[in-house]
Amino acid sequence: MPEYIVCRKKRNNPRMDVRICEKRCPLKEECKDFQALHEIPSPQNEIAPTPPPPSVELEAA
Repeated sequence: MPEYIVCRKKRNNPRMDVRICEKRCPLKEECKDFQALHEIPSPQNEIAPTPPPPSVELEAA
């Protein structure tokens, strides 16, 4: 499935395929939409998994 971004420089039809933008656009390094699509999440921003809550055992009366 092709991915699209909204090109701020194009006025009539701003929706553009990412591959075309990547190959043809001279300003792709400055484009916020292009950078956001190719941004790699850093391990520092990942949320550490939380351990499950302790199990509650019922006592027989």
